Amino acid sequence: MLHQFTSYIAHNKLFCHTDSLLVTVSGGVDSMTLLHLLLAAGYSKVGVAHCNFRLRGKESDGDEQLVRQRCAQENIPLFVAHFDTDRYAEQKGISIQMAARELRYAWFEEVAAEHGFDKIAVAHNANDEVETFFLNLTRGTGLRGLTGMAAAQAKTVRPLLFAPRTEILQYAREHGIRFREDSSNGQVKYARNRIRINVLPELAKLNPSFLPTMQGNMERLRAAQRLVAGMVDDLQKKACTQKEGRLYIKIAELPAEQRDFWLFELLHERGFSGATVGDIAAALNGAPGKIFYSPTHQLLKDREMLIVAPKEGGKIEEEEEGLSTEDWRPNATGWAVELKEEGLAGQEVKVGSAVFSFEIIEATNVRLNQGSSVALLDCDTLQFPLRLRRWQAGDRFAPLGMKGEKKLSDFFTDSKLTLFEKQEQLLLCSANGDVAWVAGRRMDNRYRVTKSTRRILKASWRKF
Repeated sequence: MLHQFTSYIAHNKLFCHTDSLLVTVSGGVDSMTLLHLLLAAGYSKVGVAHCNFRLRGKESDGDEQLVRQRCAQENIPLFVAHFDTDRYAEQKGISIQMAARELRYAWFEEVAAEHGFDKIAVAHNANDEVETFFLNLTRGTGLRGLTGMAAAQAKTVRPLLFAPRTEILQYAREHGIRFREDSSNGQVKYARNRIRINVLPELAKLNPSFLPTMQGNMERLRAAQRLVAGMVDDLQKKACTQKEGRLYIKIAELPAEQRDFWLFELLHERGFSGATVGDIAAALNGAPGKIFYSPTHQLLKDREMLIVAPKEGGKIEEEEEGLSTEDWRPNATGWAVELKEEGLAGQEVKVGSAVFSFEIIEATNVRLNQGSSVALLDCDTLQFPLRLRRWQAGDRFAPLGMKGEKKLSDFFTDSKLTLFEKQEQLLLCSANGDVAWVAGRRMDNRYRVTKSTRRILKASWRKF
């Protein structure tokens, strides 16, 4: 076991003897054996991180006590964290298993950064890797989800991935390594445990070499994934652009065959499931305006693009006629702000994801055309307080350079705005309700600068 252990580390270039290692030790057989092997192999620059999730009462405290005793025996620096895992899971709306995972990995990273550890060593073994394969398979996954665990991923290393659980247990008993059994490992209410207890033993009956066979399968899948990853990189360069936190995918550049597969590869990191990606692929030849959601993102099928944006601003609606006043949030970080004339000059105002700045200048020798991000308005024709707000159904204005009024919804259609752009569109309005400026797009003709203008309100707009 020790020879295999050191060979696996060297072959995968996981770390060297000069690296400092933060070893995550739960008190179970895998992690206690990992710590033993590292010390036996001469890795002396180690520290131990132990999480007490407070899920099993005295049993959890017993695990912590064993780890403390082992570290004291070897004079190893020990870091212990106690978590209210139940509360965290409830607040996040996630499972206990997922909560414990998020808590421990975030804390491991913090400890490693604070104390200068080069690597974080975790004790996943060959059985864990195969269990993960089937867990991902049942949940629905792309090729990447079937390739098993990475031996090294950023700072995290897994030096025991080569070893079956039975060999680890045998080694621990032969070398008198003390460890504790986690009673929750026998509870089939957890999906991973059901696979471990009910599924894998049956598959092993069909093939006594089931575990190494699966390891070979995953190695071949990893090779296939590397090939696919290269093709996806090429597709991203050709079809995808990113701007202001959004992903734009050119529909015409997507391969004609297996579009759902390629879309999944482009979208899975933003949380879109295989089923949702299938619906997106089916809608590619349909009318624009359809919206799809993942837990973290929203995707708009536009005319020639798929546009993916975070949900941070809330869900957009499939609505062409604007947003009601219920969508306004009356504060400087929301979507509606009132602006008094006093103190307006030199002021910067954040509204949604935009920043507005204002100046009041004399109407002499002013260059009128300063680009779409700047509006020059006749300050004395405006009525204060001004208001920055989102557009709503029924809004109209008199576009500069055109005769008469126009509905904003028609103006947006003519300008070929996406639903995302409509959702975020802000208006600078006079106190009488007139739209003086469709920010970043067009001023209102009634508030333009004329020969009789004495003072100009210069309003500038930019994204942040």
